[in-house]
Amino acid sequence: MPSTIVWNIAPELFTKGFLNLRWYNLLFATGVLGGIPIWYHMFAKAGKTREEADKIKGYVVLSVLVGARLGHVIFYEWHYYQDHLLEIFLPVVFSPKFKITGFSGLASHGAAIGIVLAVFLYVKRITLSLFPPCIRFKNRRSAGEFLWLADHIVILAALGGAMIRIGNFMNSEIIGKPTGSNYGVVFVRELHDDLRKKHDSTIESVVISKASSTNMPPIKANYQPIKLTISFKETLQDEKMIKNFLAQSLKNHLVQEAYFNSSPKIYETYGTPLSYTLHKKDQGYQADVYTWGIPRHPAQLYESFSCILIFITLFLWWKRKGQTLAPGRIFGTFMIILFSLRFFYEFYKENQVEFENNMSLNMGQWLSLPWAIVGLFLILRRHPKTVPQKMQNK
Repeated sequence: MPSTIVWNIAPELFTKGFLNLRWYNLLFATGVLGGIPIWYHMFAKAGKTREEADKIKGYVVLSVLVGARLGHVIFYEWHYYQDHLLEIFLPVVFSPKFKITGFSGLASHGAAIGIVLAVFLYVKRITLSLFPPCIRFKNRRSAGEFLWLADHIVILAALGGAMIRIGNFMNSEIIGKPTGSNYGVVFVRELHDDLRKKHDSTIESVVISKASSTNMPPIKANYQPIKLTISFKETLQDEKMIKNFLAQSLKNHLVQEAYFNSSPKIYETYGTPLSYTLHKKDQGYQADVYTWGIPRHPAQLYESFSCILIFITLFLWWKRKGQTLAPGRIFGTFMIILFSLRFFYEFYKENQVEFENNMSLNMGQWLSLPWAIVGLFLILRRHPKTVPQKMQNK
């Protein structure tokens, strides 16, 4: 039997009326708050004040949030948000009914742009002139401050990226492609929610779990047998009607999921009877329906683990050599490693939006290339040699 996980965790940690706390938002906040003590520590080691750390922190947090959000909106879902502009920066949806959802669409490429803009705005002073009309940028801090700040910010960005990818896993989003092996994750949350929504008048609850392969015909060696435990409404007492629902409506639903979903989570054979057992439980009926789950790469966890390793590596590198490294070296290394890995991992992930299906490389890969090139430039560029102290005194 495949060594797989059937993943059916609700993305909401807490729901009360229209209030909605999602795992994603909690983990995002954890990444930000967890990095603040490290941020203060890095500034203190460099002999900078806490006031300086607080000032740039405000720039970075706001710019990363705005950049990550706009990155997702512009690069991935503009076709939706162009008609729902208020939902870009409001953590709510207005249709089919008002609900506080939190933000679930953030893009790392947009966050990277936000980081660069945050540091730029912190280092530069912008002056506007009407006669003649022009915009001028003046340094209000030393020339090396930009790269020094970027070097330190990206260390914490790796930690934040790890938390965000775990949040994506909790949301069952940005899923991987089928593994074709005996391990992986069967993401069934979408199926669970679709069944509850489409058959709300019939189904009371659905629980999806692993099942034994006993009495189930072999389909593919790596497919995971799963069981859908369906409890019906107590008002539905006609056994014949329930059996007809299972044989017709539910069977068609599972076949549609298997054959017409661009990223199917299950496999249900076409042209064969649905495999199920029906029995009476308490005041209603309950059915155990057997089908097959498709194990997929947990690509979110691959990226999260990589970000944790990047964070640990860069932090230890900074701690041992940070005061002697040329400005931009950590920033460039981060860009090369992170976005090269992002480019690689995209081969194991399903496309996030439909238009990517017609692209030679998907959007995540195209957006990763410029950042990796920027990182390469920062690593390879010639750094000015430090003038020895004795020479400076002559």
